[in-house]
Amino acid sequence: MYYVVIVAALVLVSVDRAASQVPPPSACPATTQVENTALARAWHEDVINRRNPDALKQILAPAVVLHAAGYPKTLDAAGIASMMGEFLSAFPDLVYTFDQFIAADDFVVERYTATGTQQGQLGDIPASGRVATWTGINIFRIECGRIAEVWAQVDAVSRTRQLTGPGPMQER
Repeated sequence: MYYVVIVAALVLVSVDRAASQVPPPSACPATTQVENTALARAWHEDVINRRNPDALKQILAPAVVLHAAGYPKTLDAAGIASMMGEFLSAFPDLVYTFDQFIAADDFVVERYTATGTQQGQLGDIPASGRVATWTGINIFRIECGRIAEVWAQVDAVSRTRQLTGPGPMQER
């Protein structure tokens, strides 16, 4: 089922991009699918797992746009850095594991699982001391050797339930 969703998402994003975007300038360095996957992997591996938010400066295009489910508007590079910082503050032990990468043309799909103990505020959820595990899918568009656009779908409902619902001893 994941494969069907991911392939459909790639097709829709490719069609949408073809209709609305100008091709990158010819001065851009050509990147391979392996290089594109490494850039996408750095989003979580370098920034979160290695606790290096400065890595964003190396991997994000200047005009990057993040379309995140649940956010009222798109985020630019400063917004992405703020969001990543919020997660690092809320979950000091946060770790992302990579379940799958699929690369096609200048797109990379990442399917991941994240686990962390909430020690700080996340949005309007106060620190709970609870461990939460959630999954998500990101679609990255790579342009000129940088991440130019990201579409993010996260299981925030499950994460929120784990952080705010009844504790393990209180469940039925």
